[in-house]
Amino acid sequence: MRGYLLFLISLLLVGSLYSQDYSVKDLVYATTLPPKKQDGFLTRNKFIPGGSRTQDNVIVNIYNVKPGKKKKKKRDTLNIMRRLEASRTKTNSSVTYITSLKGEFLENKRILREGGFFCGNENDSSTALYQKRNLSVLARIIPEKEMDTLYSMAINAQELPLPDSIQFAEDLLQFYSHEYLVSVFGSVNVVKDLYYFSETEVAKCSVLFPKTNRQAVFIWEDNVNLCKPAYLVIGGNMNASTISNYDGVIGENIWSSKEGIYSGMSLNSLMTLNGSSFKFYGKDAESPYLVLPENTGAINFKSNRVVLGCLNPGGSRLLNNKMVSADEIVADNLGIYVYMMLIMPSPAKK
Repeated sequence: MRGYLLFLISLLLVGSLYSQDYSVKDLVYATTLPPKKQDGFLTRNKFIPGGSRTQDNVIVNIYNVKPGKKKKKKRDTLNIMRRLEASRTKTNSSVTYITSLKGEFLENKRILREGGFFCGNENDSSTALYQKRNLSVLARIIPEKEMDTLYSMAINAQELPLPDSIQFAEDLLQFYSHEYLVSVFGSVNVVKDLYYFSETEVAKCSVLFPKTNRQAVFIWEDNVNLCKPAYLVIGGNMNASTISNYDGVIGENIWSSKEGIYSGMSLNSLMTLNGSSFKFYGKDAESPYLVLPENTGAINFKSNRVVLGCLNPGGSRLLNNKMVSADEIVADNLGIYVYMMLIMPSPAKK
């Protein structure tokens, strides 16, 4: 990961970055260093340790700018504040730089923009999220009542899983953003698209392996910055704009859940996997053929929402009911099967 980050740093070298004391280039580089080397790097850049604190069971090391030689103060002398906070876990390294200099903050935002970082809310007056591959930079303006306004840049370098470690549909929820997906699977295999829930309700989405039997659609909770998965769509007739107009043949989706659910699975097999019957909504309900999101057996239908399909919807009066019991209708042999899965993040990941 470090080699890739060093390559990415070179992409940030747009113009002269040394016209300011602390550039985002230096902050990104600091996230690539192990603790001892990071401490030495910050010391060389005039930061000195200023203690630590614990946040969410993670130690955050605080650094202050080393005071220079004392000079006789003038009335118009600015009281410049700079502070840096660094932390790391097994999977990411973070550096947050806080300054009272607005110009320094704006210059760093320019460097990110010209370095190819994606930002969906750059015009936000207080907060903007910049993303590129496995890097994210949260730029924030922090109003202070009794002192100058502060400006913060929080850089996070995330270690991402290898493609070979992704086995089940739920494993895809490790990818927090569109840029994370691009970082691992490549821009050719990840596209930005629009998902049509209805004729009037549309949301931005990301499609992994579009038009293939490994296709998966990410619906984002943060629809502006394309991050924080709301849920993952597996199977079904994908209602994304570039896919809906596709004339080719897409094979049966091969993603399965950890519980063993897959597209095309028969109703009888789904009941066997669950170990008991369950209920689903009838064909005329507001959410037709959706299995009720409740636990009746081995399958957690709350975290893995299942939408069924039916080859012969007119073959049984039971489908006219608001809710249908699987064990009652399976004998009618209507060709009911798993049409689509909606994989939900666990509450801890949201």
